[in-house]
Amino acid sequence: MSDASFAWDHFDQHTDTAVVRSARQQLAGELAQDLLGSKAAARRAFATGQLSADGRALQHNDQLAKDDAVELRLCRAIPQADPNGPVPDVIYQDPFLLAVDKPAGLLVHGDGSGADTLTAQVECLLAQQRLPGAVQAVQRLDAQTTGLVIFSLAQEFQPFLDAQVAGHNMRKRYLAVVEGRMLSVQTWTELTGPIARDRHDARRMRVGATGKPARTRVQVLSQHKGRSLLLVELLTGRKHQIRVHLAHEGHPILGDSLYGGAPCRDGLMLHACSERIVHPLTREVIELETPIPERFKRFLEAR
Repeated sequence: MSDASFAWDHFDQHTDTAVVRSARQQLAGELAQDLLGSKAAARRAFATGQLSADGRALQHNDQLAKDDAVELRLCRAIPQADPNGPVPDVIYQDPFLLAVDKPAGLLVHGDGSGADTLTAQVECLLAQQRLPGAVQAVQRLDAQTTGLVIFSLAQEFQPFLDAQVAGHNMRKRYLAVVEGRMLSVQTWTELTGPIARDRHDARRMRVGATGKPARTRVQVLSQHKGRSLLLVELLTGRKHQIRVHLAHEGHPILGDSLYGGAPCRDGLMLHACSERIVHPLTREVIELETPIPERFKRFLEAR
């Protein structure tokens, strides 16, 4: 990492610590805020003594020289989970991030019913590997949506990841099969209807003037027998955003009974296929992709 705008220019990552070297003369607080993504996270790290240099706990106003090594102690442990339990298909893993391919019908977080969750499966995986992690999903998918879900494994870096989500700096793309032949073949079309709760059905969202701003980009990849395969990019992150926008345009997703989609033996034809994220420690851009599911391959082969 050589960009002078960063507070550090070298790093080492371990299971229990992250070590960075100060890129310039600066206050410890400046480096901590840049590293952790917020002033609040930096204050917590100083208060708990997690930041140190030469074995001495740092305070916000301590002066750092160029190349001073700063150690961040990570508060995490091996999850108390069954190492023999079900585990997810891993797309990417390092000491700070884990990306998995979520199957249909699995919740990302618990809903109080005691049903299995993707989060629990990630904890089982770490228990199996005997690796520490404070597991938290960076974003979530609806239960019937398949595909890429990224987890943070270090709570100290969660504010940096949350800021990417809030700032819509993560590029998230999906595959969807919809009813009807959309006209925008091989060009991007942006859908911008505001999204609000449906007053008549608590399960649903709707496009309405009182809703929150929402932006979805859509590109038609192929068409077959009155249906269209789409590449969809989320520019905001409202609940059910893709499903609502496409249904509002008269092109509900196949298998989406909640929003008027025709029944489908393959379930909801919506899959999170790729995501671009900035790594919280290395600050490198990571491009992640999942394999194309068989149900989408069948649509492509049937053309």
